[in-house]
Amino acid sequence: MNNKYIFLQNIFTPYRISLFDDLHKKGFDFAVYYMRASEADRNWKIELEKIRHPYYLDRGFYRMVGRFHVHFNPRLILKLLRTKESEIILGGSWNDLNVLTLVLLKRLGLLKNRLHFWSEANYLTIGARNDNRYKAAMRRVVFDSAEGALIIPGKMSEITFAKWKTAPKTFIRFPNTIEEEKFTISEMELLRREENDLPVLLMPVRLQEQVKGIMNFLASICDENVKKCRILIAGDGPDKGAIARYVRDHGIEDHVTLLGHCDTEKMVSLYRSANVFVLPSFSDPSPLTLVEALIMKLPVLVSRRCGNHFEAVLDGANGYLFDPAEQDSVRKAFDALLSRAVQWRNMGEISSGLYRDNFSRQAVIDGFVQCLTRFTEAAS
Repeated sequence: MNNKYIFLQNIFTPYRISLFDDLHKKGFDFAVYYMRASEADRNWKIELEKIRHPYYLDRGFYRMVGRFHVHFNPRLILKLLRTKESEIILGGSWNDLNVLTLVLLKRLGLLKNRLHFWSEANYLTIGARNDNRYKAAMRRVVFDSAEGALIIPGKMSEITFAKWKTAPKTFIRFPNTIEEEKFTISEMELLRREENDLPVLLMPVRLQEQVKGIMNFLASICDENVKKCRILIAGDGPDKGAIARYVRDHGIEDHVTLLGHCDTEKMVSLYRSANVFVLPSFSDPSPLTLVEALIMKLPVLVSRRCGNHFEAVLDGANGYLFDPAEQDSVRKAFDALLSRAVQWRNMGEISSGLYRDNFSRQAVIDGFVQCLTRFTEAAS
């Protein structure tokens, strides 16, 4: 028996599992087809027996080439071709081999299902900025092949699709959600974070300078300002050695700590003890860590290139935005936030309100189901 909707995903992720489990609990008729259980640079430990939503796990071709994950799943594609009545929601990158194959089959008339795209399109990511006319033309062909809706996290994607000049489509918002039951903070913990001798800035990032801009941020605010606070960098990555050398060469080892990979339990503890959340990315489609910071009632200092900043940051209210490519912009935002330490508690409450309004899982699910159901009924 076909499900009404089939989501195509690359791998299992904890935050999407909790989202899909709640979507299933709501009675939404769907299944998720996964290309593979995990990828080479992922550290999540997934307990398959605890998954509650219906899914199919394939084991096709996979290889990591540079920073790209290459998947190809002929058996999965054949299975989709046999699900005549289902609507297919294509997740992952527009240039994934499976997505390109399904789009080609659609154009040839061999795939009859209605296609929707679930995309975190952000014209400011490194991949999108490395554009050319051939890539742009191919991207338009791919997105214009789907007669369904564009399922997006928020305003950044709307702006991006307008810049890419894709054919007009219905937008349905479906922002990334977190495992919110794990991210809690008590009144006592809020009071305890105010007792830090120096402000604690938490930066949860992959240690990849070209993408996350860690050394760029430290250089922009200057060593003197770094020494006014403690900066905790949670994450691992290929530039760990270079960042450690930078910290050592600038004599800021007492103020900048590289924590390495931190699991969810450790991250929750860090959010509870931090005073400020920092995300200095050069490229970040729709970061979940920013959403986590909101629910943990933190003021935020965030790059404008982070796709979900439109929904997560009210500039000057719950934090400040900056352009990571302009050191003066970074410094001014840092100075402005640090000068308002007495207001951080109130700023954190505004963050919490933004989480409630824009990212709470049940509200996101309810809005998505209502909009997609309405779209399907109107298009039938």
